[in-house]
Amino acid sequence: MSKVEAVVPLFELPDDVRELKARARAFVEREIWPIEEKVARTEEIDLADVAMLRRKAKAEGFSMLNMPARLGGKDLSMLGQVGIEEEAGRATNGLGFTVADRGPRELVEMATEDQIQRFVAPIMRGEAREAWAVTEPGAGSDVSGITTAAVKEGSDWVINGEKWFVTDADTSAFFIVLAWAGSEQSLFLVRRDNPGVKFIRFPHFMHDPYISKHAEMRFVDCRVQDADRVPASGDEGAKAWFTAERLFIAARACGTAERLIELARSWAQERVAYGHPIADYQGVQFPLADSLTELAAARLLTYYAAAEFDRGGDARIAHGKAAMAKLFASEMIARVTDRALQIFGGRGFMQEHVANRYYREVRVDRIWEGTSEIQRLIIARGLLKRGPAPYVS
Repeated sequence: MSKVEAVVPLFELPDDVRELKARARAFVEREIWPIEEKVARTEEIDLADVAMLRRKAKAEGFSMLNMPARLGGKDLSMLGQVGIEEEAGRATNGLGFTVADRGPRELVEMATEDQIQRFVAPIMRGEAREAWAVTEPGAGSDVSGITTAAVKEGSDWVINGEKWFVTDADTSAFFIVLAWAGSEQSLFLVRRDNPGVKFIRFPHFMHDPYISKHAEMRFVDCRVQDADRVPASGDEGAKAWFTAERLFIAARACGTAERLIELARSWAQERVAYGHPIADYQGVQFPLADSLTELAAARLLTYYAAAEFDRGGDARIAHGKAAMAKLFASEMIARVTDRALQIFGGRGFMQEHVANRYYREVRVDRIWEGTSEIQRLIIARGLLKRGPAPYVS
């Protein structure tokens, strides 16, 4: 098997998805891993390198695959998107996002044609990026708890509120802001140069240096025209976004796990202790066996949930299956990373080591886009309302 040949998945993927995964893996190893090594040496990300990776990924056909064909996208299935995200997880520092460069499909499903032309079309042309502003200091996974409000004044809306952990806030041209508009929640498109947009700070996080920064922001008497309110959006728009993002987190966790298992296996076969490769000892064999088993289960569950999404049935069932995938995969990767680092011993504890970088990065998978506790709540509520059958069939 060649270095970049994708392993045949445990889930029967269509041939085109397999081919896409293989090409994505080749791109990650050929183009991203050298930049990853540079980041490990310099402890910073050069934005010129990120721009270069995005240009190369676009040239090889990896950009905006999730977007509608009428806008220049490829209408790639969720199963296909998950396949690419899995390969993106094989890179540290979030650099894999350059090969999994998606557009705001959920916004397109809700926006007017005028909004699509003014906000989405520039993204498709590579001229702009967007950021979702949903989380607040007092409202994380529970979006019903947000307090940001938009009040109608004449033909405009005036937004006031604070948002935290706004990913890509450092490079976005506009923000998709969730706010209360009277008694209902709605999404508003707010340009970066709006005088009501205030950046409080860009905190440092455990996974830094990372491709994206996560801002704390305030919207202070932020005036937007009624034409920039997304119609019929509400929290359903945010919910659709969460469903997709949770599947992507699960997929990236699987890609990370596979890379770590590969590296730990090779090291265990090379490292000699007491006259034998450490792979000869059950103390190393058993953690590797557990890791491989959990990866297989997480991958099956993630592909299964993606297939449910593609079937286009009950969105509540797809939401529940995505929660199951995110819960299991995000907790799986924490265990796999810890085992791998233990196998590498002192080398794994070095900050330059791949296992060390992943150890710092994967911890957030149990937090962002809904904590493990929130996923359990979603799963339990679905089970109590509908029974187990819809979630296992």
